[in-house]
Amino acid sequence: MGRSVANCRVLLRAGMSLDEGSEPLTICISIDVERDYRLDGAFTTRGIEDGLPPVVDLLRSRELPFDLFVSGEIADRLPATLAHRLTAIGCHGLRHPRGHRSYLNRMTVVAQRRQISEATERVRTATGTTPIHFRAPNFSADARTISILEELGYRVDSSVLPGRYVKRMRVLPLLDHRGAPRSPYHPDSERISREGESRMLEVPVTPNTLLPGGPLGMGFLNASGAPSAIRATSEGVSKCVVFLAHSWEMVDWSPADAVAPWVRRAASSHLEPLSMFLDHFPRSAYVNMDRILEHWTNHPRRG
Repeated sequence: MGRSVANCRVLLRAGMSLDEGSEPLTICISIDVERDYRLDGAFTTRGIEDGLPPVVDLLRSRELPFDLFVSGEIADRLPATLAHRLTAIGCHGLRHPRGHRSYLNRMTVVAQRRQISEATERVRTATGTTPIHFRAPNFSADARTISILEELGYRVDSSVLPGRYVKRMRVLPLLDHRGAPRSPYHPDSERISREGESRMLEVPVTPNTLLPGGPLGMGFLNASGAPSAIRATSEGVSKCVVFLAHSWEMVDWSPADAVAPWVRRAASSHLEPLSMFLDHFPRSAYVNMDRILEHWTNHPRRG
């Protein structure tokens, strides 16, 4: 049986010590910084330019750590002020077009390595930080991805969404994360959604118990309101919650914009629901991927 972090607790007080125990939750606000999710395929970055800065300011005003997983294709469009001591920088692959074209698990090993290497360099150049955390577009990493990430010096992957099952044309399986652990674990060398002995730490995105197959995150918060998001967070199985957000969920889309109706419902520039969510949980509950990795490195355990 591989290693797992089942009930992690983090105290973000003096010394930032991390201890496991039975305290309620550890919450990681993890933001995918990527092109806008559009139906017409146009390459736009309204979410990054207009939506992301106010959210980052809100998190920093509360002194809360968070993640930015940056897509390589938009790295040169990042606001100049994103680097900060509370920010963990990750890589979100090279390209993130809508649909299956960005799925890493459909690519050859050579193509995966080329894309991840180029994305890593673009993120490093744009942020001044070499990323050690990775999330594949559309949660599409596989065991080969993990091997490549290890070669490139990555320490954490966060590409598994437990319960996720995607078919192309409703026939061909594209993704199957059914049965994956919901707390951090080391993946198997042949199947990313199974626990094993890889050196890489897999930190799963938290599934939404109120919306099966989907992630717990800002889209649900915007569409359903803070009370529902708080309930889904509090009632989840994992004590280590990865709360997923996307930059395009941080702006208002009009009926004239070329986005799907569900994107319009999931996106909002209004920060009141997020503020209510953040205020509900104690400040000591919040971490980022850097701190999750630090905890795992200092306190490994057998699951």
